[in-house]
Amino acid sequence: VDYAMSGQNPVSSLSFVPKAGYRGTVTLPYTATNSDGTQYTGQVVINVDTPLYSSYFNDLYGANTDTLAAVDFLYTQEVVNGMSPGQYGPQLSIRRGDFCLMLFRAFQFAGAGSTQSFRDVPGDAYYAQAVNTLRSLGIVDGVGGNLFMPDGTLSRQDAMLMVQKAMQSVGWNAPNGDASSLYNYSDNGDIAGYAQGAMSYMVRTGLLPTSG
Repeated sequence: VDYAMSGQNPVSSLSFVPKAGYRGTVTLPYTATNSDGTQYTGQVVINVDTPLYSSYFNDLYGANTDTLAAVDFLYTQEVVNGMSPGQYGPQLSIRRGDFCLMLFRAFQFAGAGSTQSFRDVPGDAYYAQAVNTLRSLGIVDGVGGNLFMPDGTLSRQDAMLMVQKAMQSVGWNAPNGDASSLYNYSDNGDIAGYAQGAMSYMVRTGLLPTSG
């Protein structure tokens, strides 16, 4: 991101975070007041370049700009760490326990220890606090028999349902969407009934593509 400022005086500090994947120029006009009461006007022109590679991971070269922006942002927010220094593992599936940890970090949930752990979630597992907290909040409920399958891969529809429940648990308005929002998906018949509301909400709010 390059900044160019015009006006009688420079802006002393500025924070600007573009939407993930955004490319282009943003112009911000401003009116500032000096300590002596005098005012001046100007504008800040921000040029957002297209990233070609990740600033933190070597195995994301060639990924689309939305992916690069999203992964790097989540890394700076300490939501994801990657597999090892410089390696993100973009083609690997996300495990259920790991996705719980990502949600736990992203929504900054406080740890909860009152809920009994799943039988297959050891207390010393790196994801145990996250899984137990999400269970206590009603975001996850396992696969039956007091089991969670933390090493199992997570389906896309289950991930969307967990995100919706996490939004609701922090007070966001995230109601179920109408199933008609899913008609433009060629595989909409494969979406389980329990996940249709969450999937529709994500499509309606622009968090998922609207067709394909």
